[in-house]
Amino acid sequence: MLKRKYTLLHGIIAVTIFVSAFALFSFPAFAIEEDKGTAVIFVYQRVGEDIVSKSNISIEQFKEHIHELKEGGYSVLPLTKIIDALKNGNVLPPKSIGITFDGAYRATISNVLPLLEDAKIPFTVFFASDMVDNRNSAHLSWDQLSKLRKNKLVSIGILPAAYKHLTDRTDEQNVTIINRAVSRYREVWGENPAFFAYPYGEFNNSIKKILVGYKFKAVFGQHSGGVHVHSDFLSLPRFTMTDDYGDLDRFMLTANALPLPVEDVLPEDTTFFKNPPIIGFTVTPEIQNLSRLSCFASNLGRLPLTRMGGNRIEIRPDQPFVDRRTRINCTMPDETRVPGEPRRWRWFGMLLISYAMNEDRDESIPRNKLEISENSED
Repeated sequence: MLKRKYTLLHGIIAVTIFVSAFALFSFPAFAIEEDKGTAVIFVYQRVGEDIVSKSNISIEQFKEHIHELKEGGYSVLPLTKIIDALKNGNVLPPKSIGITFDGAYRATISNVLPLLEDAKIPFTVFFASDMVDNRNSAHLSWDQLSKLRKNKLVSIGILPAAYKHLTDRTDEQNVTIINRAVSRYREVWGENPAFFAYPYGEFNNSIKKILVGYKFKAVFGQHSGGVHVHSDFLSLPRFTMTDDYGDLDRFMLTANALPLPVEDVLPEDTTFFKNPPIIGFTVTPEIQNLSRLSCFASNLGRLPLTRMGGNRIEIRPDQPFVDRRTRINCTMPDETRVPGEPRRWRWFGMLLISYAMNEDRDESIPRNKLEISENSED
């Protein structure tokens, strides 16, 4: 009888150890709360349209991206699944990815659709309704969009009806072109659009306030970083892919990005008059060793950082920003490295727009290659 009790006890212990080990190795440990629901979203504008070099990526590079997504252990998910998981606080698979295309360019969709269908990769297309209504031959027609919308791999989102820099326009002008885009979507398909994207990734607080009334599931910019459970769903980041900044190494680096959650961000708005602006943010206290944090500005390089106490970081650039648009990218290596896996980087990005500049507007997607100091890599 005693022997039987010991045998039973040993069996219970063995089962407990097995279940514990299964839980340990089957489910990832999350360094911070934001890691349990995080994803990287990419935005492409043109693919295989070499004549528009600034916003284009070659078909060859795009094929490399697809191959990496299929073979690199990623989970490429529909945008709706990513956003619903984040809003409900659900766990997303490790290395979750979303794929989007801005502009609904006919040649681009023709180039990518067979590749993405063959790889069974879901994606979202954002379109500007005025381009469709004006029968612009460079963009998909309503019939083509409707056919695309029936594809189980595809979801459709909207840009403003007119593909304009919203930060250069009045609130009334912006309301007009956003209303028109929503109305045309509803007229054609009988429902409201779920997703909205800012043209060229540009927005400010005034524009975000306008969008609150439309009840979009999510709104997307073009600043760098990963989306997570505490993201601002009126300005979700996406990594932009172009020929110059879409090589495989950078794609892999960004595809493996983790969130660097911040709060109390300065400047309080993305548009500013004082040049250079004071930049600041507070990193979530769960993240330590901020000595390895680096920030870079497009066309200025590495920025001087000041740690104000706790996890408060402030940046006072020693020279004015030279462009109307300036990208800020702040990164640091993740300390919770998984054995056998490459180093992953935590990432926070901003796209700042200077009202002080008086220059011709650049209609191309901004190009900014992330810089990571070799001194900070493992």
